[in-house]
Amino acid sequence: MPNAAEPAISLSSVCTFSSEHHLSSPEQTAFWQQVTQASFKTKDGISLAYASVIQQNSKGTIVLSSGRVESYLKYKELMFDLFQQGYDLFAIDHRGQGLSSRTTVNPHQGHIDKFQRYVDDFGEFIDKIVKPVPEKNYFLVAHSMGGAIGTLYLSQQPGVFKAAVLSAPMYGIKLPLPKRFIRKLASLLDNNNSQQPNYILGGKGYHAPAFEKNDLTNSKLRYDDYRDLYQKEPKLQLGSPTNRWLVESIDAGENAIKAAQNINIPLLILQAEEDTIVSNAAQKRASTGFCKLIKIPYARHEIFMERDKARNTALTALLNFIEA
Repeated sequence: MPNAAEPAISLSSVCTFSSEHHLSSPEQTAFWQQVTQASFKTKDGISLAYASVIQQNSKGTIVLSSGRVESYLKYKELMFDLFQQGYDLFAIDHRGQGLSSRTTVNPHQGHIDKFQRYVDDFGEFIDKIVKPVPEKNYFLVAHSMGGAIGTLYLSQQPGVFKAAVLSAPMYGIKLPLPKRFIRKLASLLDNNNSQQPNYILGGKGYHAPAFEKNDLTNSKLRYDDYRDLYQKEPKLQLGSPTNRWLVESIDAGENAIKAAQNINIPLLILQAEEDTIVSNAAQKRASTGFCKLIKIPYARHEIFMERDKARNTALTALLNFIEA
């Protein structure tokens, strides 16, 4: 019998998805020509980039909230697969990354002064861009940092989304030393300069580790494709986080766990079995009440860019969950 926190994956709804052996296929390229790419200004004047694509008689609207250092351009394959299953898509680049405005002098620093700004930005995106397109069923699909952002938004703005699927949500960060010590150290080292903040200890600008040293995926094909994208689009490149980002994100993870435990819509956590970036124990703490968890075997942190078997398992679980 499966654990109550790990619902079984129905094989009756298994779909055909893209393959790592056919990346950037002609079908995906044709699909992307239908996608709208644009930006909007936040209340404080930051330009946030987004992508959207709609179709007739859709099953609903999926809103994507991506992880740290990511852009919607990294999600072309995922957006193609979800569109093929009948869903409209909206995806945002969070402030300070992707094609959105940087907020620091050094464009490679992953920085935020208050984590709530991410949540507020996401709320503006929903209100200004997503809601004006008539649709009764909204579903959230979020990854890593985007999962923490999305969870806090669901807690603060109930009634917008019908259900949410969170891929390796950042409810806790894997740290080399106890969390309290790391948080205190980062807080002490933070120079409190919003324009020129300082990196975490050992932090640096964008670099692309060799596949053999990566913590993101077991798929060399998808990893190489991701790195090629960031080489061709230097604007997407982002390095290490700042001390302020780390302090804010540690606190946000704890807040997101409490929020997930109390949200009253169905939540599904897709947990990467081999994750070395975020804490699986923190995700387990969140999986009570309406929040359920499925462990994806043989998956590292980037579940949606994993090898086909793990990725297909995750996508099948995602679709079965929101269609239920």
